[in-house]
Amino acid sequence: MFQELESQLYFGFLLLTVAFAWWKGGRAERIGSLFNAILCISAVMVHAATRGTYGTAPILIFDGLLATGFLILAFRYASLWLASAMVLQSATFLIHAALLMGVLPEGNPPHFYYYMTMNLLGSGVMAAILVGTAAAWRQRVRANAVAA
Repeated sequence: MFQELESQLYFGFLLLTVAFAWWKGGRAERIGSLFNAILCISAVMVHAATRGTYGTAPILIFDGLLATGFLILAFRYASLWLASAMVLQSATFLIHAALLMGVLPEGNPPHFYYYMTMNLLGSGVMAAILVGTAAAWRQRVRANAVAA
């Protein structure tokens, strides 16, 4: 499942993002990071369990669910970082849809730019979560300083 070094680093970054969001973030950051982690890991597990039989269709479904979840959270918490995470995740969904429609080449060898773009967009989502967590933490610290 996570045999490549890039996959292991991505997984480690994902877990660190969730840990930081749960340590210093507010409710929106915790829900968003956990939702991101669960769906990312689930997509990898389903893809590995089916041995790629369905191509990228399961990953497309998980990307759509994640983008929808970020949209709901963005409306609920009116957060800019959630909106940016939703846009990045929607771009991932769009690229997977393009791959399924045959716009992007699929096959051997794997398309380098496709994987690079997926990794950059996924890292961008995690960076948005980190920025949102840092902003929520900073806002809480300022509110405590003013109250004291």
